[in-house]
Amino acid sequence: MPEQSTQIEIGSPAASEAEAAAIVTALRRFLDDHAPAPTSEAQRQPAWLAAALSEGVRRQPQLPAIWTASGA
Repeated sequence: MPEQSTQIEIGSPAASEAEAAAIVTALRRFLDDHAPAPTSEAQRQPAWLAAALSEGVRRQPQLPAIWTASGA
């Protein structure tokens, strides 16, 4: 697994070395568990397409049958 660029520091001098290590390990696991899945360049969608799909927007909405000339 490639190393992440996230830097975690404990700012409290009251934490022992073991406590600080446990906190950093827990935070690292949390970040690893909740990171988005990696995608290849070919699988990525343009931002506008992702937004449209998330909003449920269709390219050609289906019109009610009474609005169309053929009734289809």
